[in-house]
Amino acid sequence: MSRTAPGDTAPGPAASGDAAPPERRGRWAAVRAFARRPWVRRTTTAVVLALCAGFLVHSFARDGAATRTAVGLLGPVLPLALVPALAGLWLTALSWREPLQALSVPLSRPSAVRIFAAGQLGKYVPGVMWSIVLQSRLAAASGITVFHFTAAFGLYAAVSLGTGGVLGLAALARHAYGTGAALVAAALVPVLLLVLPRVLALSVRLVKTVPSLARRLAPVPLPVLRRSVWLCAVSWVVTGVHLWLLAVALGADPLAAVLPCVAGFAVATSLSSLVVVVPDGLGVREALLAVSLASVLPAPEAAAAAAASRLVLAAADVLAFGYGSLAARAPRPAAHAPASHVPSSSPHHRRKDDAC
Repeated sequence: MSRTAPGDTAPGPAASGDAAPPERRGRWAAVRAFARRPWVRRTTTAVVLALCAGFLVHSFARDGAATRTAVGLLGPVLPLALVPALAGLWLTALSWREPLQALSVPLSRPSAVRIFAAGQLGKYVPGVMWSIVLQSRLAAASGITVFHFTAAFGLYAAVSLGTGGVLGLAALARHAYGTGAALVAAALVPVLLLVLPRVLALSVRLVKTVPSLARRLAPVPLPVLRRSVWLCAVSWVVTGVHLWLLAVALGADPLAAVLPCVAGFAVATSLSSLVVVVPDGLGVREALLAVSLASVLPAPEAAAAAAASRLVLAAADVLAFGYGSLAARAPRPAAHAPASHVPSSSPHHRRKDDAC
């Protein structure tokens, strides 16, 4: 079942005015029908998950000395640090869900966590393609079209980078100009977060004026963008608490470590995510975190905290995906809908849910 956003034409050769030969359209339809078979989807998902697991294990084995040192120093603290990491991932998945279900169909929280966490596993494979493949396969099972998924994917990437950059301003200002500048930057964060949804909405409208990109994007209501931005901002702060716990356990001053851990984590993760040729920014994020923590910890302890952070976040990704998978398979009680019940895939039902 294919749907396009309001005002957008359905993708395909006919949309561009070039009618493809009937035999070519027939071959393409056959390929799409084959790709939609349940066993093909399950096999593709299993192969990508196996690749993710292999690269994840390889990333820790390659830097085994740092991982063992971090575990030796922080073993008892790691389960405690896992709590804010899981809470932050949950909030991030809800932020990611906002534009996706505004463009497509309503998505339950467990389903959103499962699909989002699958993308988190996919980031351990070099290149952004694997995250998109894995997420889009799972999203298709929930009735989400590729068009809506890719449009929401790009929009949420902008939300994540934008909020991470805004929150990271305090860490950058502290590193460059000292504590006073960091406090000024921190005071500006709420103002910038209020402005960010309008900036994103304007950016989408401007990009849609480019003919080659117009059909790849879909506008999202401003209230949806606001919810996504604020959920994402809160998720950065909550997730950063895990690094603060690790740093304090290694001897950092609790008050002085707040900015380097929370704001430093946001900017380090945002910048490292742009290095798509490295799985999950491996090495890049750790180096940036070590620089941010150098003001509150000696270099060896800062490196250990960065390595432990990667271990905690990887465990959170795996646990969140496992929870989402189990929740998706759990039997649900049958809903007693009235005879006039409107299917969730209808445009009327989607507009009603979007207004909630």
